[in-house]
Amino acid sequence: MAEFDATSSDTRLVLTKDQIVEMLRLFLAESANEARIVDQVDTHINKVIELGFLQRLRAAPDTFEVRRILKAYVDGQWLADFDRRLAEYLGESTSGDAAAIAEQDAEAAAMGEI
Repeated sequence: MAEFDATSSDTRLVLTKDQIVEMLRLFLAESANEARIVDQVDTHINKVIELGFLQRLRAAPDTFEVRRILKAYVDGQWLADFDRRLAEYLGESTSGDAAAIAEQDAEAAAMGEI
C-alpha cells in the first residue's frame, strides 16, 4: 500500500489473485506443489476479506480492492463506541476525583481543620 501511494496517483489499489500469490510467495514455505500455495493464499485472502482489508470486486471474481486500514477499522460505529468509552472513562475519573475530595474533607474535618 505504501509503495502504491508513493508511485501512483490512483485512489484505489486493485490486485489480482495472481499478483497477491506472487507477493506472498516470499513469506510462504517453499513447496513444489503450486496448487497448495494457491490454496494457502486463498485461505489468507478470505481471512483478510473478513477483516475488511480487501474487498472482492463484482466485475472480476479474482480481483480485489485493497482498502485503507483506517477506513476498514474506523467507521461510524467504531467512532460511536469510542465516544461512549471516553464518556465512561470521564465519568469514572470524575467520580474518583469527587470521592478523593470528599475523603480529604472528611479527614480535615476529623482533625478540626474545617
